[in-house]
Amino acid sequence: MKKYNNNKNRNNARLPILFLLMAIGILGTIISCETEDDLPPPSAYVPPEPEPEPEPGDGCTFTTIVPELADGLDFECGGPEVSFFGEIDGSLALEYVENPDPSGINTSETVVAYTQTPSVEPWSGFFFDLASKVDFTVMQTVKIKVYSPAADQIVLLKFEDSADGSISKEVQATTTVSGEWEELSFVFSPSDSDKFDRLVLFFDFNGEKSSESTHYFDDIVMSEGGEVEEPVETGTPTVPAPDPTIDPAEVISLFSDTYTDVTVDTWRTDWSDAILEDIEIEGNAVKKYSELSFVGVEAVSAPIDATGMTHFRTDIWTGDATELRIKLVDFGADGAFDGGDDVEHELVFEAPAQQEWVTLDIPLSDFTGLTTRGHIAQLIFVGVPSKANTVFVDNVFFYNEAGVSNKPISGAPVPTVAEANVISVFSDAYTNVDGTDFNPNWGQATVVTQEVIDGNNTLKYENLNYQGTQFAAPLDVSGMTMMHVDYWTADSSELNGYLISSGPAETAHSFAITNGEWVSVDIPLTEFSDIVDLTDVIQLKFDGNGTIYLDNIYFYAPPATEPTTAAIAPTVVEADVISLFSNAYTNVPVDTWRTDWSAAVLEDIIVDGDDVKKYSELNFVGIETVANQIDATDMTHFHTDVWTADATEIRIKLVDFGADGAFGGDDDVEHEITIANPEQSTWISLDIPLSDFTGLTTKANIAQLIYAGQPAGSMTVFVDNVYFHK
Repeated sequence: MKKYNNNKNRNNARLPILFLLMAIGILGTIISCETEDDLPPPSAYVPPEPEPEPEPGDGCTFTTIVPELADGLDFECGGPEVSFFGEIDGSLALEYVENPDPSGINTSETVVAYTQTPSVEPWSGFFFDLASKVDFTVMQTVKIKVYSPAADQIVLLKFEDSADGSISKEVQATTTVSGEWEELSFVFSPSDSDKFDRLVLFFDFNGEKSSESTHYFDDIVMSEGGEVEEPVETGTPTVPAPDPTIDPAEVISLFSDTYTDVTVDTWRTDWSDAILEDIEIEGNAVKKYSELSFVGVEAVSAPIDATGMTHFRTDIWTGDATELRIKLVDFGADGAFDGGDDVEHELVFEAPAQQEWVTLDIPLSDFTGLTTRGHIAQLIFVGVPSKANTVFVDNVFFYNEAGVSNKPISGAPVPTVAEANVISVFSDAYTNVDGTDFNPNWGQATVVTQEVIDGNNTLKYENLNYQGTQFAAPLDVSGMTMMHVDYWTADSSELNGYLISSGPAETAHSFAITNGEWVSVDIPLTEFSDIVDLTDVIQLKFDGNGTIYLDNIYFYAPPATEPTTAAIAPTVVEADVISLFSNAYTNVPVDTWRTDWSAAVLEDIIVDGDDVKKYSELNFVGIETVANQIDATDMTHFHTDVWTADATEIRIKLVDFGADGAFGGDDDVEHEITIANPEQSTWISLDIPLSDFTGLTTKANIAQLIYAGQPAGSMTVFVDNVYFHK
């Protein structure tokens, strides 16, 4: 406006000159039109400057999207709406932020920051829904770039059907670096197609969550791959590997609960191609390598001097590996990889026995290329078929054969069968039948003694030809189904066990012999019952050769794994009850007996004519009444009946959403009760005063009931008669 005003106030005497200049311009234009075409001369045309290409994140407004996984997610201009779970006493947050380290494999501008504060559940995480079911027919691998605060953390990717969370599949990967971008791969199968439209992510899955942590991730994409065979369920060992019995003074142990281990830098190097999990089997630490192609184990900081050793030993268990290779690498006197004096050798074990522990006891002389053994710094396991096998590893050590013992150095495994289901002949774990003669004079050459081994009383048969055991009175074992014996031998090649009833009538069971370790044998009594009268067992007999150690000789009936009778019917009058699940009452509406964030399998079954909820593979399961929240203000107790054959702990949590009736509001309250060592294989009636749920300070909007326990993911719990009462 100022400029316009100034032009308006100029001197009018200059106007005739302006008119003259305009006339000359018009005349010039007419002359030009007569001699040239309508286009300006080339020198008068200036092409426009091209617009610069937008940088990632520029030129777009960040929006909430429902992604199509096949298109990938780069999080530059949009991201999905997520839902959290497992916050408990902590909190979870997800933000789209500037890349903390735009280098290496990830130079993009915008990434996702996922923060977990202390006291969230070990299984906490988040999920978001996809635009359609995922198609794995062409691309089976999902890749995610991850920037983790620590190495060796499990990242679990799970897909679910948003309408039915029991339809799901999960795959784990492990971070290998910290403070650096890496790409993790999660392999699925063509048969997983058109099942899942929800993506669930867990960072530091089952970690301690004792301090705040932030994980960054980016670029979730599907990758083409060859045809991936559907994984075969091959299982997990249910018993630990046998304890080694070699003298500890002659052992250099890398990994074994039996010995003191030397320093190992890592059980999965960053150049490995496998997933590592540290698990426990009956309290025994085990390394689990899944999706195994090859895995490196390193002791570079403290190389192993195995010059005084004669053997390398490890125990392995697999359900699907068709070949296993073991390589040892010595870095030489300079202690450095590829320093010019490195030596190595790899051995191949074809068709290893499956679904059982196999002890590989290998003379170091078989590693012919390992010409020096003073600086062993690498151990490498390789599995075939590559990326499609799982191998469990225990008891990894070097030893000198001079330490091989001719007697056990550890006691036999401690039995776990409940005493009520046992008739015991010889065991420190049970009350044995009275008056048994363990060395009757039958003219045998066997020398019988009893020795204490690792604090455990043990029978020793030296130079066995045959040996009897005489009962003070006949045993009636007809109510039992199995006979159990633990044996150990260093030199026997034959062992048979007999039951004898009056007559005498006898028949034998032949033991498969394994030397140098405790072997537990469970024999069905049907092997004897065609000849032996199980109501009148008067003697036991063993024959064979060598020296045999025996322990835990007993008859037993395995406990039931499912209830055969219904829980006791409740007797509280219905007027004083708010029932969620019971045939004895009219039940209030329950939204679901298994939320989509649960980790359990639910079956509705009938036991002795009574409806029962069966939760198997139980880690935790949520039951929700969000649509019809329960007002238990006038109630005094929470009741549930539970039955389990394997849970060592059961936890029950009640959650009240508060007056706003919404999860995650400021007025949510909750409390969890723990039942340690619940009685097994019988219905337990839990009638818990609501006052015991001390954190449940309000009870007018109860919307969640959660069952959890131990061992997580492998227990089964049956539930009935779930109600509040006064």
